[in-house]
Amino acid sequence: MTVEPVAIIDGQKIYEVDCIEGFKMLGDEAVDHISTSPPYNLGGFHSDRKKRNYAGYSDRMEEREYQLFIKQFIQHCFRVLKPHGSFFLNMKTRIIDGVAKPPYWILDGNPFHLKEDIIWHYPSTANVDLVRFFPLFEYVFWFIKDVKKFKFNKEWAIVGNVWYISHITDRDETKLGDNQHPAPFPTQLSQAMVLSTTSEGDTVLDPFVGSGTTLKVCRAFKRNGIGFEKYYTNYKEIIEKRVRSDAFEPSLLDIKLEKKTVPSNPLNTLDKYLK
Repeated sequence: MTVEPVAIIDGQKIYEVDCIEGFKMLGDEAVDHISTSPPYNLGGFHSDRKKRNYAGYSDRMEEREYQLFIKQFIQHCFRVLKPHGSFFLNMKTRIIDGVAKPPYWILDGNPFHLKEDIIWHYPSTANVDLVRFFPLFEYVFWFIKDVKKFKFNKEWAIVGNVWYISHITDRDETKLGDNQHPAPFPTQLSQAMVLSTTSEGDTVLDPFVGSGTTLKVCRAFKRNGIGFEKYYTNYKEIIEKRVRSDAFEPSLLDIKLEKKTVPSNPLNTLDKYLK
């Protein structure tokens, strides 16, 4: 199967394909890293359910069908990831018919090793119904293929596994006129995933490229990004604007070091733990 990218931005390749079709273009063990966030399957991206920017897209599948799709997607990720690679999957607890549905079902039959579960904590939420505590976090599951060969840039260990990142910090980049991407990835979140587990020149895949955040990070930090986005046409200008952006908040590692909670060279302190 040969499909030409609809855009190449400073080496970052974007394909306007469904991710399952996109995986068919990739050989076994073709990429060094995968990070992404699939659709929530809640009937639309907005909490008010009033407006959806994806033409013809409702984000509404039968629950069993949705779970089978996500598990199929995970199997494809396993096939195309190199043995030293990492796969970061962002998902959240969904409220369906008034009942919380945590995403732990993704662990059933999962071929990856779960290296760590990370909490992405944000300061506010659009889900302000007064029948439960306001939801202020999502999960980031860090999966690896090989427990001995996986790549990890050890200076990132000091960041910890609770990531305090606003989900609205850089949303100005994901809006053009009246067209606002409804669910953009924060740049700091993508930075933490990509920079902690890759090196310059590595190939990074985002199967649900969304507003283009992962490829923005890849372009700025000299990784080779590949993105699949079935609805690219709807957000073409936003995606290309974001990928080209040089605007970055301090990374979680920069923030940790600035607070001087560890010496300027964190590995001096961590050596005894890392040997």
